[in-house]
Amino acid sequence: MIEIIVGTLIGGLIGYLVGTQFSKLGAGCPILCNPKISTIYFALLGLLFGSGY
Repeated sequence: MIEIIVGTLIGGLIGYLVGTQFSKLGAGCPILCNPKISTIYFALLGLLFGSGY
């Protein structure tokens, strides 16, 4: 259970950092250029990795 929570938090943090850095570039994938969307997307990826899938 704790692995899922930690994976989600780490994924969300990475997603936020990626989103803020890519939003400065201005062009590219809308998933990565929007910090709100990238935080949710990477948190879901962290949830999947934390759960073992």
